[in-house]
Amino acid sequence: MALSKTGVTLALIAFLSCAVAQDKPEKKPKDQAEYDLITSIDKQPTPAERLARLEKWSKDYPASDFADVRLKAYLITYQQMNRTKDAFSTATEMLKGDPNDVLALTTILSYIYAFNPPSAQDLDTAEKACTHMIGNLDAIYAPNKKPADKSPDQWEKLKPDMKVFAQRTIGYIYLARKDNERAEAELTKALQLDPNQGQVSAWLAGVVLAQNKTKPEKQQFALFHYARAASYEGPGSLPAANRQQIQTFLTRAYKQYHGSDDGLDKLLATAKTNALPPADFSIKDIATIKREEIEKENAARAANPMMALWTDLKTGLTGENGQAYFDEHVKDAALPKFKGTIVSMTPAIRPKELILAIEKAGVADCTLKLDEGQSLPGKMEKGSEIEFEGGVGTAFTKEPFMVVLTIDKAKIAGWTGRNTPTPKKTVAKKKA
Repeated sequence: MALSKTGVTLALIAFLSCAVAQDKPEKKPKDQAEYDLITSIDKQPTPAERLARLEKWSKDYPASDFADVRLKAYLITYQQMNRTKDAFSTATEMLKGDPNDVLALTTILSYIYAFNPPSAQDLDTAEKACTHMIGNLDAIYAPNKKPADKSPDQWEKLKPDMKVFAQRTIGYIYLARKDNERAEAELTKALQLDPNQGQVSAWLAGVVLAQNKTKPEKQQFALFHYARAASYEGPGSLPAANRQQIQTFLTRAYKQYHGSDDGLDKLLATAKTNALPPADFSIKDIATIKREEIEKENAARAANPMMALWTDLKTGLTGENGQAYFDEHVKDAALPKFKGTIVSMTPAIRPKELILAIEKAGVADCTLKLDEGQSLPGKMEKGSEIEFEGGVGTAFTKEPFMVVLTIDKAKIAGWTGRNTPTPKKTVAKKKA
């Protein structure tokens, strides 16, 4: 919103023309010398020379009727000379005379970003200007304040843009104050006004992430905002290099939070088309995932304690100290009741050995060898279910997993095989 050199000319001449043309002007030079001094300012070829003329004017005529014009000329000259702090201070002074001065307000809103770091007083001044801007847009952009280089439509359309800019700047102010919760609230408002602000999404991600110790439940939303800043490519997006840096950080942070990159692609796709998290948005953290796994396992154990015992047995035998576990808990020990399905039997009729699947149907993991001299009657079909109890461990293998037990056939339940009837011998009749 800074005015050009031509803008300085127009501003000064407008006031002077008004003073000269009216019979009873509200403002007029003190004398011809002041008039000549004022009109000479814009004739200077450089901002530094214009500043020298302004300083002479201030020294010679400190109580000029055109003090407000002089402040504006100072402001524009400071802008041209990149004297940010002086421009900011001058804009602050201008608002004392006209709280709705567009140039002063926009200068303060713009220049607060240039201070590194901004002082507490500068932040207070900028927040006051932002709040005033948001609450008084109609007065600030009233038709009678329109500059000559703007059409009425252009002037009117500045209002929503400046509302967004002022709200964004309030968010930045609280970010600079390290008031993360308030910054989060204000930056969220800015995105609600205009979702196409990649930088605001990045700021929002940072202030939410900074609350990780006090509000760890919010960290999933920090990931969302980082994903938005990384994936959004439309108007108002961050430069490609910045998006790539954020993408790299997001990938690492997501894995740390979730335990894997599962779902990251979906997060990026959602954030690309949504500036704020949807109502049903959530990402499970590692602690939640582990808790749910434990709860699921406990529920499964409660529903099937027999399978839970077998799982514990398998875990112990396939672990690093599997042989020691076998020697202590399985070898020569009578195991509790288990249930399995038949994979095969030897021999096929009147078997003395059964191969069973306990954990997963069709996958053999237990061998039952009947005690010496025993066999089961008849046969049963593959996939048939039996129960057994008191099997004594004699051997095992880790890969493929197999536990070998000897067992008394009386401790096998569910066997439905029958002995094959012995064919009756035909007795030949004696011939008469």
